[in-house]
Amino acid sequence: MASLRAVLLAAAAVLLATCSDSAGPPDVPDPDADADGDTITDVQEGGVDTDGDGVPDSTDTDSDGDGLPDYREAGDSVLATPPVDSDSDGVPDFRDTDSDGNGRADGVDGTGDFDGDGRPDFQDLDDDGDGILDRTEIGAGGIPVDTDGDGLPDFQDDDSDADGLPDRDEGAGDRDGDGVGDWMDPRNDASPPALTFTAISTTFNSPIGIDYHEPTDSVVMSVNYATGGTPSNFERVELDGTHVAFSSYMGMTDEVKIATVRSGTVGGFVTGDLFVGNGRDGEIVRISDNGATVMDPWVSLPGDGNGLMRGSLYIDRTGVWGGDLIAVTTVGQVWRITAAGTPTLLASVGVHLEGMITVPPYPARFGPLAGKIIAGAEAQGLLYAFDATGAFTTYSLGVAVEDIDVIMDENYFGVSYGTSRLLGVPREAWTSVYGDILLAQETVATGTTGLFRIYWDGTTLSAQPFPLAAGSTDVVQWEHVTFAAAGIAEIP
Repeated sequence: MASLRAVLLAAAAVLLATCSDSAGPPDVPDPDADADGDTITDVQEGGVDTDGDGVPDSTDTDSDGDGLPDYREAGDSVLATPPVDSDSDGVPDFRDTDSDGNGRADGVDGTGDFDGDGRPDFQDLDDDGDGILDRTEIGAGGIPVDTDGDGLPDFQDDDSDADGLPDRDEGAGDRDGDGVGDWMDPRNDASPPALTFTAISTTFNSPIGIDYHEPTDSVVMSVNYATGGTPSNFERVELDGTHVAFSSYMGMTDEVKIATVRSGTVGGFVTGDLFVGNGRDGEIVRISDNGATVMDPWVSLPGDGNGLMRGSLYIDRTGVWGGDLIAVTTVGQVWRITAAGTPTLLASVGVHLEGMITVPPYPARFGPLAGKIIAGAEAQGLLYAFDATGAFTTYSLGVAVEDIDVIMDENYFGVSYGTSRLLGVPREAWTSVYGDILLAQETVATGTTGLFRIYWDGTTLSAQPFPLAAGSTDVVQWEHVTFAAAGIAEIP
């Protein structure tokens, strides 16, 4: 009897269990199950077979068949977080064969990290980190464009058009409206903007030279021409317009043009050091970055009849000339001087050269001037361009050049000697011509700026005048001009 009772109880238990399974709720899947170990849950992968290979995503380690394992495309290793969707197209990366939407397959983009930002290229919308999306730089069809033909496609090139301006600064706009994005357009075909000059309220005693002094973030000027009187020949101008003596050096009765050293130069000069002529034949003065040490002369050019340094001095910023100090003189000599004070004569053309820079080495932007030393010959109305051998070409651009500078993303300050005033234009006014070359003419006709930009259209060089905006202060006469990261009073 006991045995039969046990059998009946066991049968009842089986029947009860069967009834419970059929009548109760369905089994709930384990939310943390991850059959293929790709850090994406089986629930998230579902019963889908994305790549149609016969293996459901939940057990397929490469659900979209793009050659990249799902665990790399998951986004992270935390099961609780949803799979990442890099291009926000509604398809998670592990099911998207172009996760960053740049037109290139994930397997082609690969798992490298070109810009080192911690995001692999197949998920990075901007592989080179220049602020312009890869889909924009690559263009339609997914075939990478190489605008400058340097072997580096635009989406991996921080200067796609080789114009010397970083893509990040140029952006994806089209300033000149020619249908070519700025990052791939080496020339700005828009006309120069109208300029409004503001007279700086602080006054100066017969100013001539001006340049930016980086260590103090201020502008340094040469004053007291032509007496060379007290308290000194050099003053720094603070943001509020206050004058501060830069050094005790005084007694210079010649026109004093200034060259200061900026950071990033490669020649070994000290940032903030200042170079000028002293009014004696072939001599160059060096003043230390704090103004305390004056080497007069620092260099005396070999031989006689070298001319004066009132023409111009300039520290090469391009690297083409090794970061050397370049000097042009009143008798037409062109010299390179190393940081050790070793001079090398490049050329002697027998004319008064005034205003000079080294041009960045970008032919697409600067044409035949690229990588050259250019200097003005005011009396002749010519621009001279010298190569590394001293060979030169002249250009007649219709400008009697007094000074030359590269337009930077900085405030502009120019010495109007005829009125002993300093005139300024804020950096925002120059945006459309940033990186171009500026020419300044000494004699300025009423109603004009006396400023020009050199424009290379791919065939011809020309000088385009900057119009004078209504309400601007008149110029009268330019002597020396500069772009400076510093501000002064009305031009902060």
